[in-house]
Amino acid sequence: MHISWEAVSALASAISSIAVLAAVLVAARQVRIGAQQVEHLRKATQLDGTMKIFEKLASPEQHDARRFVSMALAGKLEDPVYRAELGLMAMAPQPHPEMTVLRVMEMLGTYVKHGLLDEEIIYDYWIPAIVNTWEPLERLGVIKAHRDSGGTKMWENFEALYDRAQGWLSTADPYDFLPMSRVR
Repeated sequence: MHISWEAVSALASAISSIAVLAAVLVAARQVRIGAQQVEHLRKATQLDGTMKIFEKLASPEQHDARRFVSMALAGKLEDPVYRAELGLMAMAPQPHPEMTVLRVMEMLGTYVKHGLLDEEIIYDYWIPAIVNTWEPLERLGVIKAHRDSGGTKMWENFEALYDRAQGWLSTADPYDFLPMSRVR
């Protein structure tokens, strides 16, 4: 029996090609599994962050601050001293409960903007708090006073959160609304 070296070489090349194809298929499967694990980890991390921010938003301190903004701030702003302190922001000599809610909403807006929190969850649950806090602060001139003293970027992430919430509310199917992190 005569063995052709060309046939042996061709057979070896075919076996080698099959081995490479099998390795590629196994690697592709591993990449897919790894991607699924990363996605599950990302969701778990976002859920943890969302739960912590919801806990903060639901705190008595935040609840009282939002109630102050919607029910008492207008009257408080009639006091010229209180109104003058708006430009001092955090350095104001007396407590300004609106600062409590402004800081948390700015933080929330920053997290959403950078994709650290899922905006659909935030808007689905917290739109009333976002809208009912931003609107009186803007209407009563608090945002303007802060921007006049601290720069035009003051509360920009809270404002973006509010603007996106308005867009989310006006969309026929709000779940089709693109996340802030993909739009910017």
